[in-house]
Order: sequence, then structure tokens, then C-alpha cells
Amino acid sequence: MANHQALVETLLMKSILGQELVDTKFHMFSGRRSTHLRKVFRVQALSANDVVLTARSEFFAELLSRTGSPDATFVDFGDGSEFEDGITLDDYGYGSDSDLEDEEEVKANHTPPSDVTTVLEGNISESEDHEDDDLLVVADTICESDALAGPPQVETLIAPTPIQYKPQVSNYRNILVRDTAFRTLKALLLYLYTDKISFSPLKSQGPPKTDAETPNPSTSWPCSPKSMYRLASKVRLDSLRDQAFRAIRSSLDAGNILQELSSSFTSKYPAILQMNVEVLLQHITSVPVIQNIPSLLRRITDSQLPHGADIIIDLYQKFLLQYHPQAFALANAPIGSTSPPQRTDSVLNAPIGSTSPPQRTDSVLNAPIGSTSPPQRTDSALNAPTGSTSPLRKTHNAPKANRGPRKNYHAVYW
Repeated sequence: MANHQALVETLLMKSILGQELVDTKFHMFSGRRSTHLRKVFRVQALSANDVVLTARSEFFAELLSRTGSPDATFVDFGDGSEFEDGITLDDYGYGSDSDLEDEEEVKANHTPPSDVTTVLEGNISESEDHEDDDLLVVADTICESDALAGPPQVETLIAPTPIQYKPQVSNYRNILVRDTAFRTLKALLLYLYTDKISFSPLKSQGPPKTDAETPNPSTSWPCSPKSMYRLASKVRLDSLRDQAFRAIRSSLDAGNILQELSSSFTSKYPAILQMNVEVLLQHITSVPVIQNIPSLLRRITDSQLPHGADIIIDLYQKFLLQYHPQAFALANAPIGSTSPPQRTDSVLNAPIGSTSPPQRTDSVLNAPIGSTSPPQRTDSALNAPTGSTSPLRKTHNAPKANRGPRKNYHAVYW
């Protein structure tokens, strides 16, 4: 990641030297027509410097190397005549993009010309009874003697020599981004230049309550965190993607979790789906969820949600993991093992469930129980094991006592 101060200094030096600061122009759609033809339209352009793009993103370094676009949605852009009518929402690929301006909303919020234009028109109307302001200023600078002598002769006027400006030929590359809104890429370029990003609320949260919640457009260009997560994933900016992820997570609550969980955006990103399911489980006993989850389940059973099965599976697994972790671990034991999970008992040294009877160590018996031969027993008085195939041999621990000379006894018959 390049140092921002170094990038700023590089751009300042280029501007001082009069070098071109615009190397690439990106063209994106900014409007959406949801009725009738369902299209995205109104192409707008953004300018960028290749020094910043290549230093901050490997994706853009590959894109601008002219060896081929790393993504099919970034294409070379000609005069744009073929995109004057826009493209369909299906071709755009993200019809629910919150950063697109709906045509109906634009017409409803149509405003008169800017204040600057109004002021200019007012000045013109006020000067209709007078000559041009520049002529009035010149007349004020004429001295009294010149005024008595009459107007100057035309022959004595020296026409200023016009300055010849050499037309500058701009040599920049035009790229059309087919699946990203103008507002989203504008916020991305600002991030690449300043490392700052601002996110707008999710539409499922409703309009902002106060104007204070809306970022100042002069210092930030907010965009949808969902749209930025999608774009940051595409251009491989992991840090920006993670910031967008956290912004989405902080925007979820009991009131909008079911709507976000069932969105097409959630269906395309497993990490987003898992995060939504976690939030749903946290609010599973809330009134909005209890009231509206039957509707979600009906949509799943009617196959209206392509990721409906993933929602059910993930929700069930997280429920087991939270409330029955032992059962979940037992069910996820390695497949193919012939024995159940191995357990060590305080009495048994061998694992339970082995094919042979449990091996038991007794304080009296040194040999395991269950062997094919009788248990081997060591007696305190016996040195040889009991149950051996040879006759039992008994060995006294103490030596034979000295019994003295052997006596002869004679039988006495009566």
C-alpha cells in the first residue's frame, strides 16, 4: 500500500509542471428505470490518475497495463452511442443497487436551476437599461481633459495582440464499468485518494431521521455499504470490503433483518448470509421477527428464494451450536470411523466401543480381563501365574526350616 503523502506530492509536482493529471476516465450508469423496460441509463464519467490507481490497487494495475481486463465488466468505452438508451437490469447484474437513482424519485425531487444561475440571470435583467458593465468601468477611468477633447479617434487605438493558445490533446483511456453505479465508484476513487470512506444507511432502515445523520457532501461521498462490499470484493480491496461488511452488520436489527436476509445481495455472498443468520438468531424472540418469519418460510417453501435452503440449514446449525454444542460436535465427527467417539473412563483404561471387551486393570489382577486365556493372577505367596498350562508350582517365600536328623519310625502291629 503506497504512502498517501507520497502520492499527494507526486500529483502536486505533476500539476506544477503542467502535466496531465487525468489518465483514465471511468463511465458508469447512474439512473434506473424500474417500470416498463427496466433499464439502467444516464452514463456519467469520473476522472482518475493512473499513479494513484496502480499504487493503491493490484486490480487497477492489471486493468491499466493494457494486457487485458481482469474483469469482463470493465471494457473499453468508445463514443458511448451504443449505451445512450442504457442496458437492461439483467445485463447490469444488480438490479436492486441502492446507489442507482430511480427515475421516478428524480422526477419527484426535481428542483429549479441552481442559485448561481438565478443570480446571474438577475444581474442581466438589472443591467438591461444600461450599457455593458465593462464599458461603464472604462468611462469612469477617462480623465476630464480627455472628455472635453471628445472621443478618441479609432485610428489611434492599438489593438492588443491576441495570445495564441496551442490546443492540448488529451490522451486518456475511457473505460465503461457495466455493473457499478456512478455513486459507488465515485466513493471508491475518493477512498483510493484519501483512504476515507463514508456509508449511507440501508434502504431497509428507512429515511434518515435528521439531517445531521446525512454526511456532508462537500467532504464525503457516501455510498451504499452493500454496493461497496460488492465492488471492493471485485477489485480485491480486502480492507475496504471489511469496512463495508462491518457497516452492513451495524445496520441490521430486528426491524430489517428478515428483509435483508431474503435479498438477492445476501444470496450471492456466503459470509453475508452467515452474518445475517447470526443476527436473526439474536433477534429470534423479538416481536417483528415472530410476526414476519412465517412469511419468510412460506417464500422459502414456494421456492421464491434461491438461497432458501441455505438459510434453513445455516439457521439450524447455528441453533445446535449455540444450544446443543455436544450434540453438534458428535454429529460432525469424522465420517467413516467404525467406532463411536472414544471416551476414557476412570475405571477403564481402554476406550469404550472397541471391538474387544473393555480392558480392566484390577488391583489384584495384572492381566486384562477378556483375554483368551484365564486371567493371570499374581499372589503374594505365589511367584508363578495361576492358570498356566503347566502344573501349579508353589514356592514358599521363606526357606525350609532345619528340622534336624530324620527319624525312623517302625510300624507296630497289634
